[in-house]
Amino acid sequence: MPISCQLRVLLARLNVERAMQNASPISLRRMAEESGVSLSVLVALHTGRSQRVDYATLDRLLTYFNRFFPVTINDLLTWESASEEEAHIAVG
Repeated sequence: MPISCQLRVLLARLNVERAMQNASPISLRRMAEESGVSLSVLVALHTGRSQRVDYATLDRLLTYFNRFFPVTINDLLTWESASEEEAHIAVG
């Protein structure tokens, strides 16, 4: 899939910064409680199994991570163009 969610990367970055401050790591369960995003949605995004995401979810995740460090939509979602062969198969 050419669009992917970088939740795993952002959570790891957050936990590295917390470890340097001797703070406990943030789990997906804790993030769900603090961000208002359901645990099942976070797990799907974290594992790359989500096929769609609501704007409200994106807003909550960006708001959550921006409490710790600057994050934009480009940090949360990435896009890679499909190879020419994959694009041809998808169109044809």
